[in-house]
This record gives sequence, structure tokens and C-alpha cells, in this order.
Amino acid sequence: MRRGRRMTARRVMMMRRRRRRRRRRRVILAGGLIALGAYKLSKKDVERVEEHTGKSAEELSDEELDQAMDDLNIPKEEMSDSEFDEVDKADAADEEDYIEELERLAKLHEQGVLTDEEFETKKKELLDL
Repeated sequence: MRRGRRMTARRVMMMRRRRRRRRRRRVILAGGLIALGAYKLSKKDVERVEEHTGKSAEELSDEELDQAMDDLNIPKEEMSDSEFDEVDKADAADEEDYIEELERLAKLHEQGVLTDEEFETKKKELLDL
């Protein structure tokens, strides 16, 4: 793999932090609460937010989620460090898959299977850019 495409530990850590802030994947926490972004909500509250916005919770920006929670008077209960650790464990397997997918896409690009535009589009999707 070319030097410019190699993932450094620092870059992986920065992407992990960015992904944590932008996380819109539902992870069920102990007690049945749902981790969404930096907040934990009940299933009912997630459904209320989705009904209010007309979007799935995963599609909402931070601002949209905050506004919907304000509009619906849903308390903003942030996750504890141990809950973030729980979510990180769930994401650990995903991260390996995501790095493998980047490497696979780079290989397809080098082989000429993907155009520059296709490669950049897919890379941006994976990096949440």
C-alpha cells in the first residue's frame, strides 16, 4: 500500500473521536436504554424524536437531535464513561471492518476497478466526512 494511504495510529484515533461525536447508531445499553450520539434515551423517546422530525434518529445532525429533544422536553442525559466504554466495545468490531473496507476500496482503486470519483465518494462515506 502506498505511504499516503496507510492509516497511522494518530489518524485512526482522530477518526474514532469524530465517529464517536457523530455516532448515530443505536446501541442498547444495560437497562434497556439506547445510546444515541452522546445521549442515552428510552426506546419511547427515540420513537418520539423520529416521529417529530420525520427522520430516523441515525440521520439527525447533533443540532437536529438537540432541537427535537428540546421541543419534546426530553431530558438530555449524557452517557457515563462506563456506558461510552460499552458502546466502544460494540464499535470495536465495526472499526476493524471499517479499516478493512478502506483497504479493500484502496486496492480496488489501485487495480482500476473504481474510478477516482467512486473511490473518494466511498472513502468519504466510511470516514463520515
